[in-house]
Amino acid sequence: MYYCFAGAHASVVASAIHCGLLPTDRIPSHEEFLAIPYYDRTLPELIGQPYLMGEDARGNSVYFMGLCNQRQQIDNMIRTILTVVGIHDGKYILQDAFPLITFSTKLGGLLSKRYCLTNLGRSMSIWGIQRCYPQFVELVENVKRRLE
Repeated sequence: MYYCFAGAHASVVASAIHCGLLPTDRIPSHEEFLAIPYYDRTLPELIGQPYLMGEDARGNSVYFMGLCNQRQQIDNMIRTILTVVGIHDGKYILQDAFPLITFSTKLGGLLSKRYCLTNLGRSMSIWGIQRCYPQFVELVENVKRRLE
């Protein structure tokens, strides 16, 4: 089984929770977010490229990717390609994490990536994610329940 969380910062956080790299019982610190592989480190031109975050407790591969403003089109394309190569629903889960992103996280990503204000942008994006972190945990728990 493969999982893919989509939505840049949101997908990195959700996939890190799923792989056990972030806690589910508390809100992580600023430093814990920065320790996640890829957090605010992927290049804008690589939007749409899946990255392997790791494996979950069951040995399933967990990927993430940023989709920018083409979420539905890329989702449809991925599903079509997987079907063509013989991987059908039930062998993978595509989960959009982008709806959990707050304005401050979007603004932080913009400041970090487009305007090269990395420290300010990362701090702002992390603050935004910390404010809604329980929703990220809930999203991941819902995905895990779909496996049972």
